[in-house]
Amino acid sequence: MVDYHPPYEDLKFVLNDVLGVGALDHPGFDKLDEDLLSSIVDAFGEFAAKEIGSCNAEGDRVGASLGPEGVLSAPGFAQAYTGFVAGGWPALTCREADGGEGMPGILYSLMEEMLSGANLSFAMAPLISPGAYRVIREHGTDEIRARYLPKIVSGEWTTAMSLTEPQCGSALGLLRTRAEPDGEGAYRILGTKMFNSWADHDMSENVVHLVLARLPDAPEGVKGISLFLVPKYLVGPDGTLGERNAFAVGSLEKKLGVHASPTCVTNFDGATGYLIGKPHRGMAAMFVIMNHMRLASGVCAVGVADAAYRNALTYTKDRLAGRSVSGPKYPELPADPIIVHPDVRRMLMTQRAIVEGGRALCYWTSLTLDLAEAHPDAEQRAAADALVSLLTPVIKAFLTDRAFECADMALQCFGGHGFIWENGAEQYLRDVRMLRLGEGTSGIQAMDFIGRKVVGDDGRALGLFLDSVAGTLDALDTDDDDLAGLGRDLRAALETTVGLVREELPRWKSDPERMAAASLDFLTLIGYLALGFLWVRMAATARRGLASAGSAFLQNKIHTARFYGAYLLPEVGVLAARVRAGAEATMAIPETTF
Repeated sequence: MVDYHPPYEDLKFVLNDVLGVGALDHPGFDKLDEDLLSSIVDAFGEFAAKEIGSCNAEGDRVGASLGPEGVLSAPGFAQAYTGFVAGGWPALTCREADGGEGMPGILYSLMEEMLSGANLSFAMAPLISPGAYRVIREHGTDEIRARYLPKIVSGEWTTAMSLTEPQCGSALGLLRTRAEPDGEGAYRILGTKMFNSWADHDMSENVVHLVLARLPDAPEGVKGISLFLVPKYLVGPDGTLGERNAFAVGSLEKKLGVHASPTCVTNFDGATGYLIGKPHRGMAAMFVIMNHMRLASGVCAVGVADAAYRNALTYTKDRLAGRSVSGPKYPELPADPIIVHPDVRRMLMTQRAIVEGGRALCYWTSLTLDLAEAHPDAEQRAAADALVSLLTPVIKAFLTDRAFECADMALQCFGGHGFIWENGAEQYLRDVRMLRLGEGTSGIQAMDFIGRKVVGDDGRALGLFLDSVAGTLDALDTDDDDLAGLGRDLRAALETTVGLVREELPRWKSDPERMAAASLDFLTLIGYLALGFLWVRMAATARRGLASAGSAFLQNKIHTARFYGAYLLPEVGVLAARVRAGAEATMAIPETTF
């Protein structure tokens, strides 16, 4: 059975050495230094491995269940969540004025990665809370904030996001859930939601739903959607819990993976709800959560892929089969460990390059999100906000797609033993598959990216990102052979990308079908370029560290960076060719004769 081993050294390398998080002095970072950051990594990693990881396999086998009083969590989950709250972890990145610790949001990304690596089903329970907290803080009334935020901040109450309905998923303009005024300042919510993760459970006293619904006078489409807070139990003026609200779980979805994360069909039968924000402006408020969830999905994908990789790595060092093609590497053994074989090494190196590059991209973006709020310079805040808006759909789609491929390669490293549930490799594959679907499929993310963030912005935010890549290349030490070679690889990819955008952007503006046909390939291209950008930064950081002290860890960073540049970054050229192909071949067969 697999175990979770937090990547302590990798996490500290990215956070402290590459990004310098512990050395920043912007608001929110002033209480954080390298030592404290390292101690948080160590403490939470130990908690995640021991308390959260220990119930992962049994949670997968048993799953959550639906009883007469509601959803029952999988074995060990309630105790693990109690420990999560007792440790003060949910409050770490919330404002001190709301009862939090006031730490930067990048630390929640850190926790999300380790939680998902240890147990993705469990990680999904607190996943929505940071976004829900921000929506209520920014759009709730003073009364709503006073009643709900302290318990959400502490983690004593959890949150759920109630969007999807049977007849509409990402096409939210088709939703039918109604909100009728009750004459006393609240609303009666009527409708059915589905794919509602952790909508009910026994781990916390209350579950606070954020529900999209239509007011009686709402216009059609997304412009007629409002946002409501609907608690499982009504809350009195003094914060005490009252009677059960009028909604219930009709059924639990039977799923491919994440069995211990209850995915509910939720029936709202006149439940009391409270308007959050302005009428008909619910989508504007929900985008705060969606942006966070896109980033969180990428972080979770990295966490699962890392756990799958590390367990596969252990197996390939222990499993004996055949001899190296260049002669026995371990002549004292009856056969060599399979890690000596080039094809196995290819799979391990691919996983390693994607996981470590993806981690750096997620944390760089999470830090940029913090700076969009905390940087003292208004222009810097605006530029940071534009970069985050641009990159979150890339992170969500690119990293969840690549994480599934990595988990598949991890299973392949196990051979036939990977297909057997006792070894745990197949659970990673099943669980991580969900992340490609939740919060909008990769195709939906791609259309948002190319349509709203590139074409709709006339390429300005994309230009900021490409300038960041160019600036990193310009600062690279080209006297170092390894860095110079990686720099040439990245510069070639950057030039391909710049030329492609120059050619295609005018065509996309005039031909929406061409734009749509290119959308996922273009997003994936930017994903590979983004990881190359972070690998150059990591390699340069590792080289500086090696100048003062030898380290196999740092040398391996440079080796992995070179592998990425030589083996994975060339995908940019292939994807550019697909983008230039346009829509003709894809759309050639009429739908009537397909």
